Amino acid sequence: MGPDRAQRHHDDQADFHALLKHYDQITRSVTNTHDGIVAETRSDDPAIAALIRKHAHAMHARMVEKWGLRHWDPAFAEIFAQADKVELVLHDLPDGVCAVERSDDANVALLIQVHGAVVSAFVNGGAKVAAQASPLPEAYIRMAGSSPAG
Repeated sequence: MGPDRAQRHHDDQADFHALLKHYDQITRSVTNTHDGIVAETRSDDPAIAALIRKHAHAMHARMVEKWGLRHWDPAFAEIFAQADKVELVLHDLPDGVCAVERSDDANVALLIQVHGAVVSAFVNGGAKVAAQASPLPEAYIRMAGSSPAG
């Protein structure tokens, strides 16, 4: 990883940890659709709302680049392994972001719903929850290989 990418990764991690620290000032609603989710993540604190937007756009860029993270976590290893089958559209809100995430592949749509629930768990439980691996449902067919690292 070159110095620019290393700095970007460091910045992404710092933003993620800041959001985990302030999880009690963040609200999130997720609606499952037949092909994915619609998720709204918000905060009444303008600085946290800006951080939510920054983080969402950084994660979108990582999906486009297939530059994964949390390789030890099955849900994250899978979402990056399936990135070509995921359509993610972000809509900035004054107090956060709305993410519309979908796939034409039913297996990937299930994965998107699992990933949405995992992110909601982070918002509800902060760092304690984020330190745990995110299990995949039995109905999901893994693409990242037999190990969580993919």
